[in-house]
Amino acid sequence: MTGLLLYLYINNSMPKAIKRFIYILILLYAVLLCAVWLLPVEFTACTRDNWWCRVAYWLTESAGKIGTVLIVVLAGCLYTLTVQPLKDKLKVFFKSVLAIVALLAAIAFFNEHILKETLKIARPSHKYIFSQSGMEAGLDSLYIRSDDARKEFIRSTIDTHQDNFQTIDMQVLEHWTAESGYSFPSGHSCNAFLLAYILAYSMYRSRNKVVRLLFVLPLVWAVMVAVSRVAIGAHSALDVSAGAALGLLIASLFMYFDVTKKWIIPSN
Repeated sequence: MTGLLLYLYINNSMPKAIKRFIYILILLYAVLLCAVWLLPVEFTACTRDNWWCRVAYWLTESAGKIGTVLIVVLAGCLYTLTVQPLKDKLKVFFKSVLAIVALLAAIAFFNEHILKETLKIARPSHKYIFSQSGMEAGLDSLYIRSDDARKEFIRSTIDTHQDNFQTIDMQVLEHWTAESGYSFPSGHSCNAFLLAYILAYSMYRSRNKVVRLLFVLPLVWAVMVAVSRVAIGAHSALDVSAGAALGLLIASLFMYFDVTKKWIIPSN
């Protein structure tokens, strides 16, 4: 019934241009599902001196804290193209940036402290570390520690069993150590798809033809970020599928209601 209502809504309520945008979103989400569920992606970007490891690592970092800030600033700059006076440009920039940051912060808090702590699903990277160290039975004990204690325990475990991790890239090992919390759903994937939706929507409705033609690029980036999360062993296919869906759902809700949409994207 929900699927039927969504179908009727897309086909009868939306302008044709927005329908096309929604169809492209669905298509790229389907591409993500095919990539992470049908292809042998997991742990393919973890070995040293591997070009895919370097690409996947920087893709995943592009949706991390620094990468997210840069993309939010880029979004704010993009929105200023819709207004002319400098005063209005500054107003649009800071209003949009602060609104997106507040939204991302609220999602991160909900994801890290409520969803993940409730579902308690271990990360693939943690399973791998404990498996390689012969400590599978003690995995649950990792998560009863504080965040700092988890990181220290993971680091010491890797150091103690260095021979078992010689083929793993050092930056990937550091990433595994830094991300010491639960796995489901993927916060990186959620942020990437939410930001990609907002950016792509803004570009899609731009008066600038070049900008409008490039609207699909943020969406492709989001798909690649989610794939990279699986490739470096930080998340499972289920984690990124759910994270991406959550990001798209939240973005869709904010874009649907005018009262929230006007805070994220300025009017033409």
